[in-house]
Amino acid sequence: MAQPFVTTHRVEFFETDLAGIVHFANYYRFMEMAEHSFFRSLGLKIHDTLPDGTVFGWPRVSATCSFNSPARYEDEVEIRVTVIRRTQRSLTTAYEFRRGDTLLATGEMKTAYCIVPADGKLQSADMPAEYFERLGRGLDTGGD
Repeated sequence: MAQPFVTTHRVEFFETDLAGIVHFANYYRFMEMAEHSFFRSLGLKIHDTLPDGTVFGWPRVSATCSFNSPARYEDEVEIRVTVIRRTQRSLTTAYEFRRGDTLLATGEMKTAYCIVPADGKLQSADMPAEYFERLGRGLDTGGD
């Protein structure tokens, strides 16, 4: 099994409800923050402009999150990111949220590599070879 990328996030008060529990929608933000940190750790960008002026990015195709235990204000949440599927045009990542030994939530997000040429129309494209190779380093192939 591939080693996940690990980052942490301390829960801020504005991310909670009146009871001090993280509002469920923030887990999607946490996934995105962890995804950006993961890309940066590989020397990659989530959004940028290519030398020819073409803009690229990774719009979301789908995202899910299942909740097991609440996270609260001031908790330090460990977020584990694992690449579970990579094609020439898409990336699927799994997320595991933990506070110590407690599993708080699990999530999954599928993104598509897209470009926005000068005509302004978003279109799916093959990701550059550098992205494909680097994102494959953390690919969970199901083996040991």
